[in-house]
Amino acid sequence: GQSDSTNAEPIGTTSSSSIQKIQQAGGMSVNAGQSVLTNAEPSGTTSSSSIQQATGTSVNAGQSVSTNAEPIGTTPSSSIQKIQQAGGMSVNAGQSVLTNAEPSGTTPASSIQQSVDGDQSASTNPDFKLSGYSSSAIQQAAGMTKGGPSSKEQEAPESKVQAVNNEPSASGKKKRKFVEYQSSEWEMLWLGKVYDWGNKRQICDVLFKDQQEYVHLYLKMLCTSSLQAPHSNWCVIDDGDYQLWYDTENRQNFDLQWERPSSIPADFLISPAAAVTPSAEFERVASKMVFLDEQTKETIVEYIEPLVSHLRFPLSKCLPKPRNPEHKDLDAQFKGFLIPPPPVVHGDRAVLYDTGSASFKTDGLKYIFDIWQRHGISFDLVRTYDENTLPDAFWPTVPQEYIPSIQKMKVLLASLPEEALPSFPFLPATIQEETTENDYVVLKLDIDRSLVESRIIEFITNDPTTNIDEIIWEHHVTGNYLMYPDWPQSTTTELNLRQSYEYFLRLRKKGIRAHSWI
Repeated sequence: GQSDSTNAEPIGTTSSSSIQKIQQAGGMSVNAGQSVLTNAEPSGTTSSSSIQQATGTSVNAGQSVSTNAEPIGTTPSSSIQKIQQAGGMSVNAGQSVLTNAEPSGTTPASSIQQSVDGDQSASTNPDFKLSGYSSSAIQQAAGMTKGGPSSKEQEAPESKVQAVNNEPSASGKKKRKFVEYQSSEWEMLWLGKVYDWGNKRQICDVLFKDQQEYVHLYLKMLCTSSLQAPHSNWCVIDDGDYQLWYDTENRQNFDLQWERPSSIPADFLISPAAAVTPSAEFERVASKMVFLDEQTKETIVEYIEPLVSHLRFPLSKCLPKPRNPEHKDLDAQFKGFLIPPPPVVHGDRAVLYDTGSASFKTDGLKYIFDIWQRHGISFDLVRTYDENTLPDAFWPTVPQEYIPSIQKMKVLLASLPEEALPSFPFLPATIQEETTENDYVVLKLDIDRSLVESRIIEFITNDPTTNIDEIIWEHHVTGNYLMYPDWPQSTTTELNLRQSYEYFLRLRKKGIRAHSWI
């Protein structure tokens, strides 16, 4: 399914219709459904009437735009069924959707075997294969290698997390029923032209020459702290790790600095960092999601950062080289462009599923805890999954006050429901089993395994029953020419930037606040 061209769309194919035999794995019946490989149409095509060319004029909010690529292949929602209970974990099966080619060195999807005999576990069966992983990775994550953790070592010291009651609400009414997603005017421009701008490598030129008004409005919206006169022209965009100073009155260019400007005295006070809660003033740049509280009949409007540029901080990789060499990579690491939900979230509990964090401080957990708390959201339960880090190395990085709410698992993640075992969880099924529709659920997906990630995202997109409200995901694609040189080739998928947009757009149109992670 991979295309030889970096920017060309992979040619869509479909695997054979044969359904694998149901296997018995430690008493768990796993139904392996059809594996479907579906991809967008070849480049150069134009989708249906929903396409609108936005070349600088105002575009009606809420319109879906797709040029050069039809939406990534989908699976009918009716084929996604809950079929099994495995050690308390619900496993979903049916058609599995593969939108991207397998990275080199992985097991092809068509050859995935699930022949686990009787009570023989995957970690001891030499015939067991998990797509997207080498056998040595499977053995290491299962604790087979020297020094592997025991099951007791997985839990936090003195961690006390209550069991989850996933029964639906008695009234049957949701506190946060999705109504619609509305793309902003700025997002509509990028949905219509990103394929061309990406192919021609014009992203920075477009931002600096044609879209300065949008960028200035966007930066002003992101300000978390303001200054009083005589320095009221400055604001700070604080992502919890870095502070970006922005001169709001300099409209001729972008005066952005990674340290306090020399014109502002060191003892001049700035206001504490506040939550970013856009208003109607910023609707030209901020996209929005509309929900309904079925219990109170209240309409809830939540703003979210637009899908623009290369799905990072819009000006990253475009700004002039900073004078301080220590700041040269900060624009690519900056997370201040993300907009979490508003301070009031209508949910029973806040639950975070995190992947890929070897440390609390450096891999995103600290950012999510800090910034979501700034928005008034504290997590009641956090489960973090990583295939490499031993608990003894992870726990010292966690602040003491957070330990009771966190559970650490050193495991690999299954990419398909039919691969799932208690020791290889399929996260969408785990999340569905452990949460309710009235929980506020966040998934951060960043394990640097493109096949596993894309299959999980595809499943969530096509699951009509998912409880996930927010997804934070780093999507590595070859067509993102500004970021591609920084990524290991083995973690990157042969897709163009427009196709990457489509993943996030589909999730948002499903009602999931999908953010592009760094």
